[in-house]
Amino acid sequence: MAAHRSLLLFLLPLLASALLRNAAAITLSSRLIHRFSDEAKALKASRGTAGDAKWLARWPQRNSMDYHHLLVHSDFQRQKMKLGGAASSRNSRFQFLFPSEGSNTASFGNDFGWLHYAWIDIGTPNVSFLVALDTGSDLLWVPCDCLQCAPLSATHYSTLDRDLNEYSPAGSSTSKHVSCSHELCTAGPNCKGPKQPCPYTIEYLSENTSSSGLLVEDIIHLVAGGTDVSNNSIRAPVIVGCGMRQSGGYLDGIAPDGLMGLGLGEISVPSFLAKAGLITNSFSMCVDEEGSGRIFFGDQGPSTQQSTSFLPSNGNYETYIVGVEACCIGNLCLKQTNFRALVDSGTSFTFLPEEVYDKIVVEFDKRVNATITSYEGSPWKYCYKTSSQDLLKVPSVTLMFLANNSFVVHDPIFPMYGNQGLDGICLAIQPADGDIGTIGQNFMTGYRTVFDRENMKLGWSHSKCQDLGDAKRMPLTPSPKGTPPIPLPTTEQQSTPGGFAPAVAGRAPPKASAASSRSRFCLLRWLTLLVSFHIVFVF
Repeated sequence: MAAHRSLLLFLLPLLASALLRNAAAITLSSRLIHRFSDEAKALKASRGTAGDAKWLARWPQRNSMDYHHLLVHSDFQRQKMKLGGAASSRNSRFQFLFPSEGSNTASFGNDFGWLHYAWIDIGTPNVSFLVALDTGSDLLWVPCDCLQCAPLSATHYSTLDRDLNEYSPAGSSTSKHVSCSHELCTAGPNCKGPKQPCPYTIEYLSENTSSSGLLVEDIIHLVAGGTDVSNNSIRAPVIVGCGMRQSGGYLDGIAPDGLMGLGLGEISVPSFLAKAGLITNSFSMCVDEEGSGRIFFGDQGPSTQQSTSFLPSNGNYETYIVGVEACCIGNLCLKQTNFRALVDSGTSFTFLPEEVYDKIVVEFDKRVNATITSYEGSPWKYCYKTSSQDLLKVPSVTLMFLANNSFVVHDPIFPMYGNQGLDGICLAIQPADGDIGTIGQNFMTGYRTVFDRENMKLGWSHSKCQDLGDAKRMPLTPSPKGTPPIPLPTTEQQSTPGGFAPAVAGRAPPKASAASSRSRFCLLRWLTLLVSFHIVFVF
């Protein structure tokens, strides 16, 4: 036996040397076989196992509905595998979680770029940050060891009652740098070595708007809700962008204290919570008519909610996209008005593909019992003259989706105010470049919108945004009596989709004072006068 081992040890180096000498002449090849091809079917038949026999019995015909259903089901399973076997509704530890500062969210109008915000606590000891909520991006970042950041003093903003904070990893005992060898570090050539702290740069589609710095791991403080919760204080590890340098809109009022990406990427907070088994891989956002709302991680919505499936983009589920089948104005459904739409809380208003937009507004205009007008500084083309004595009759607008589900939009109009009070309204929809629209925050008003990532579907149900737990209020400084609560957005802010949104195209807005100086106009959060006005989405 020893002699055989000695001979083997002698021959192995000779064999390796021969292989190396001939390596240039060796070509390795493989051929990809589609899982539902005739070759794959023949291979399963040749093996003859019971499992293969079951597969052969339901082998789908190419391009049939069953064929596509099985492919999509496989995509769902791959998405779950990427999250490391994320918690399902049956084995997650908690029914839902929300930030330790409270589940409340709020919009601060033009002062903060018209997005919705929530207070969150990070680190040990915990430090509070007012972060924008953005379903169109993934990373949670906050101002940190700042080289170029927005002002953080409450005196710079008219709607805050406390200063904003700056994060420092050195000040948190639970923080640690993410190295370049980490699986979620995508810096690549920017890393000089595997142990170097991982740098990040995110360039958002809003012009010249970005955040850059280093990735760190720290804890986010949450509170558990639901039944059978004994210890409701949760410290969940997440990756945070230490945002040392911001640019563009992030220096001009948008997300001055950071942004929480809620997208499908593995680096997003919902992904971390689901992968840790804390919650079901889902979350909900609710926006009410008063400009406030709620956020709950793990919420899959009520059983009575309506829903529609997310659609893949380039074969992958990367963003929250749904498919619109047709658009209807009143009782007339318009031909060739199908399109795809991104559901994005990081966009304040709604944008439709230009061809669809043109057909909707032309038919809409025919049915409005008011005179069309224009307002200097208004970004919207279809505006109508009215007064507090008029009762406008506005047609319903319906978007048809699969399964005939319906989504009634409560806040699709923008009231225009002059010196004498209500002067008119505008249909707050804009044309978008390309064939993908954006369903923004104004269309989500009045709904508990569920981003069910486990089942890859969007759910929604009517809600006053007070039905899932705590009653903490956002710390806000109310507007002085007799002054408009929120000023009109400037033309520059609404010239393209996501004019105030970090995750979509558009120029960064000017400071709040630029819009506030337009004294003719203000935003009324909802217009009770227009009792007959409604827009409907049907999914």
